[in-house]
Amino acid sequence: MSSKNNLPSSYYITNRGDYTSVTKVISVKLPVGLIDALDQLIEKGYFQNRSDAIREAIRKLLSNYREMDTARFDRGLHLGIR
Repeated sequence: MSSKNNLPSSYYITNRGDYTSVTKVISVKLPVGLIDALDQLIEKGYFQNRSDAIREAIRKLLSNYREMDTARFDRGLHLGIR
């Protein structure tokens, strides 16, 4: 599933039929309570593994910040501020 093409060891290329993704392994320290809560979501079937859950959480975080930036920009336009 994964193959390396002259990438550093922390990068992976994954081919999944209709798309290819490049991922990078990172190290994150999390409180045990967060890991336990994450594992419960995995056990309930919400996610296949920790990586999937963390990716989804980061996507939502980035989306929320994009929305806040857009709202802030829109307010500035409404007030005539750029």
